[in-house]
Amino acid sequence: MKNPLIGSIWRIISSRAMTPVVIGLYLLLYIGIAFKTEDALMALIEIARSNVLLIALFALIPLNRLLRLMLEISEHLAGRRLLAGNCEEMCAELFDEDVTMTEVSSPFADVERRLTASGYSTRNSGCSLAAWRGISAFPARVLFLAATLLLFSGVLISLGGRTSYRGAIIEGEPLPALTGPAGVIERITLEPSTGLFLSKVLTMTLAPVNAGEAKQIFGLYPPSRYRGAFVYPRYLGIGLYYKFSAHDLPGVHEAYDILSIHPPGKEDSRTIPGSPYRIVFSLAQPGDGSDPYMTGRMDILFKVMKGNVLLFTGSANIGGEFSRDGIRLAFPEIRRVVLTDFISDQGVFMVWGAMLLYVVALLLWLPVRCCFPRQEMVFVKSDEGILYAGSRAEGGGRWHAGIFHEALDLLEEKRHSNTTTLGK
Repeated sequence: MKNPLIGSIWRIISSRAMTPVVIGLYLLLYIGIAFKTEDALMALIEIARSNVLLIALFALIPLNRLLRLMLEISEHLAGRRLLAGNCEEMCAELFDEDVTMTEVSSPFADVERRLTASGYSTRNSGCSLAAWRGISAFPARVLFLAATLLLFSGVLISLGGRTSYRGAIIEGEPLPALTGPAGVIERITLEPSTGLFLSKVLTMTLAPVNAGEAKQIFGLYPPSRYRGAFVYPRYLGIGLYYKFSAHDLPGVHEAYDILSIHPPGKEDSRTIPGSPYRIVFSLAQPGDGSDPYMTGRMDILFKVMKGNVLLFTGSANIGGEFSRDGIRLAFPEIRRVVLTDFISDQGVFMVWGAMLLYVVALLLWLPVRCCFPRQEMVFVKSDEGILYAGSRAEGGGRWHAGIFHEALDLLEEKRHSNTTTLGK
């Protein structure tokens, strides 16, 4: 870079430390938020989405990964040209260790024989000697950098363009429509799972809107899509239609409420509008230990409160009713409900692509690094008799450094030998 300022900015943005520093700053911000709120992650996301400076700071991560990817490819190609005998590609940044020696006039023949005996492939172009062994992990590194670029680019897109809507999917009712008419949820089922990770499988079957279309099934994982939005089931609930009347009320109160009373034993309450009455609902636990959400055999336990006074408790099944002391409570209908998030987020695809690339990179890197680590060394001699030597290793660095230093010692011995001969 000719401009010092531009060169400094380039070095900072393309530095290996840039991504860890930005992640560290976000981590400090997350820790600070965690002291003030329980849901620190969502709070951090909301703060970041509304703050241009924080978004710009986060954007440095994919930019840094893109520059690192470009530099990785550039350095790899320069190294390949150097191994091929292009002496002009010699650069200290390509090596883990570099050495400069003066007054070197001996050929590389002895060093080449020593390296060949140690298992290295060599190429002697006269002005340079290159030696290498093993397989380069360059493809794995490129995939890793590309995966990180995709991951943080996807997160950045999510921060800027993610929209979310939470709705209740009710058995027998139309799906909460994001746009246009929606089909009816025919059935919600919860069944035991035979898989390795989930103990239960939730499925929601959606009837098609138009004739000839296939039914659509939503499950827990992987998330399904509906009209461009991902469908994420969050909580199970019960849709309860009940009627309540009391001798001191003018009429019958009818309501259809979504209650968070699953699993059995969990309580949820509703207040009768314009009255001192409050009803606390819960699901009864069947005697056989089964899940009523799975079997459909749902008995409702309830407590009738007047102010803070418990009047009585009782239970009733679907279609049943309970009457006592002038108070009547009936349950004509009950349905399964799933509280669901509909999330429109194009960054998810990039995050999934990143996860796939991470797996491929690991599968490539692990056997190469463990069994065939790449080791390279280059010796370049100038017309003035100055020797530039460089060494790098992706594994087995200590053994490789020993061979490299032996080669340097051999060149040093030859230099002294030639000097002594000329002196005589």
